[in-house]
Amino acid sequence: MAGIMTIAAALAVLLIVATIVVFAFTATRRGRSGDDAAPLVRVTRVVGVVWLVFAAIGALANLLIPLLSPAVSITMPIQEFWPQLPSTVDLQTEATRVAGGFTSVTLSVEGLSPVARVLWAISQMVAWAIPGVVALFVVVACSRLLAGAAFAPVVAKMAATTGAVVAFGGVAAQVMGDIAGSIASTQLFGSKGGSWEGDYAGIDNVFDAWVPAATVQISFPFWPIAVGLAFAVLATVLRSGSRLQQDVKGLV
Repeated sequence: MAGIMTIAAALAVLLIVATIVVFAFTATRRGRSGDDAAPLVRVTRVVGVVWLVFAAIGALANLLIPLLSPAVSITMPIQEFWPQLPSTVDLQTEATRVAGGFTSVTLSVEGLSPVARVLWAISQMVAWAIPGVVALFVVVACSRLLAGAAFAPVVAKMAATTGAVVAFGGVAAQVMGDIAGSIASTQLFGSKGGSWEGDYAGIDNVFDAWVPAATVQISFPFWPIAVGLAFAVLATVLRSGSRLQQDVKGLV
């Protein structure tokens, strides 16, 4: 689910950027702010403002809640796991599992180490802040477009800044979140011993059958870099458009 949401968010960002570029070229070609596109641009700017406010509130909340709450809701990796049922249990389903199992869980955990809390809080804050930065770029670009200055230098600078934030922030959020989750997995599932009473038919070890095992998993995402490069290209296009616009003005 997280992967699907990430792809959807990236596509939405690219679509918004593409729309702004089309509006910018249309406005420049016609020599005005783009009267036909103006209503849609205004709506986009309003959506961007709402998006920015929502992202700012979300970033602040996701920073403070893990730091101040007794229990932290955190996603952690586990070794591939599927619970084993006693042989006396007859479970009938439409489909039959052949292989595979759970590789991560999201749990509310108390007693989490301060390092894990801080890393998780920062990762969640950054994950919410990135859409906010994109929204700020959308607001600035739409405002400049409505003002008839689609290729203003500030738009190119905002595009470059947004690309850097998405690239570095996206990677940092993923890595910090994975480190925090791995620490939580080790603390919660890294049992040092235990015992059980009674016999369960077909199960030799209750821990192996019913308790997931801790693991460490740190991934390096590439989508933030791809989106960051897209914004970098957009910034280059906007700079070229600004220079071309200045040259045209000089010839008039």
